[in-house]
Amino acid sequence: MKSLKLFIINALTFFVGIGLMSGALSTKSARAAKLESVPSIQVSKLGNYKGQYLTVLYAVGSRAIISTDPSQINISQVKESRTVYITGDNVTLPQVQVEKEGFRPSYNIVVFVVSPQQNYSWVNADGTAPQGMPTTPNRLSNKISAVNRSDVDSFITSKGDKAVMPVNL
Repeated sequence: MKSLKLFIINALTFFVGIGLMSGALSTKSARAAKLESVPSIQVSKLGNYKGQYLTVLYAVGSRAIISTDPSQINISQVKESRTVYITGDNVTLPQVQVEKEGFRPSYNIVVFVVSPQQNYSWVNADGTAPQGMPTTPNRLSNKISAVNRSDVDSFITSKGDKAVMPVNL
């Protein structure tokens, strides 16, 4: 009887120890995020905007079906953004890694905004701010343009992901 109690205590200790160890190990190991690459982009025809800022938003959004106005883009989430100072006619943005979340697209639109101030903040036509975009008082824009992900994917298919994608504003 004494040996049976000892066996049960040892077995319970073993299983509790294994449970604690596996819990400790799982908190230390992080799951790798699935990332998608957006190639380097060279934005041209910026000469009239020297001294201003180009903000590029890698986002999940949609365009208005009827409107052709590029400001009629509704952005639900900004995955990445980059802001550069415009010093010449061309600006080259480095390759970007955009995180993919489950079955949702990592991005489906790349929006280019020229603003006279550095801290540009996108606001949708209905007044809502997209998730992942810091809210600032600067909503001034002199030029808005966008390319769809399908255009980026076509470029990668034809030129490869190491090539620089040209975009004219």
